Amino acid sequence: MWKDSPRAVRKVVGWFMLSGAVLALVGAMMEVTALTVIGVLLLIVAVLIHFMYYRCPHCGRFLDRSTGAYCPYCGKKME
Repeated sequence: MWKDSPRAVRKVVGWFMLSGAVLALVGAMMEVTALTVIGVLLLIVAVLIHFMYYRCPHCGRFLDRSTGAYCPYCGKKME
């Protein structure tokens, strides 16, 4: 899916996290259970996407929180 771009995965995960957090907070403050549940589900999806797709496009290893220009495992440049 996003095999060639860890940067794209970070953007998608960031948007899912932001959207999920806002929806969950608004839902909790307004006592609307549906919004809270949707927000929490978006947060869970963001975590799953991060663990499934945030990998080096060259060696395929999970990048954890690495945001550098080079893979910490194989040393190749990230695109």
